[in-house]
Amino acid sequence: MNAEHYESSVTRTPEQIVKSLDSDRSPRNIRACLPHADRTYFDKDFRQAMAKATEELDLGPVNELLAHWWHMARMKASGEYEDLLDQAARLQDQIESGEYIPGRPLRDVIDERAAELGVRLDR
Repeated sequence: MNAEHYESSVTRTPEQIVKSLDSDRSPRNIRACLPHADRTYFDKDFRQAMAKATEELDLGPVNELLAHWWHMARMKASGEYEDLLDQAARLQDQIESGEYIPGRPLRDVIDERAAELGVRLDR
């Protein structure tokens, strides 16, 4: 049996997906909340991480992988991922045209995003 057997045939709204991710961070739920196009990549990454965890008796890489894919699923459900791609494309155009681009320190951006996600950063 594989994860395909657990996929829901019900279409969920972005809000329902985000709520589901916030309440259930299991691999099965993260995968179900990803767009279909990303699930093959998730499966490959997850299997590799689990194989490594079995070899090394260390679940750290699995937990890091799940945190990454949870974040990706949440960003894609909320539209934040597409917004980020659009912003990156605009910035690339500005850079290529030689336009000055004001910005904020990366540490401030990371701290702000971590606060939004309720993540505590170790410094």
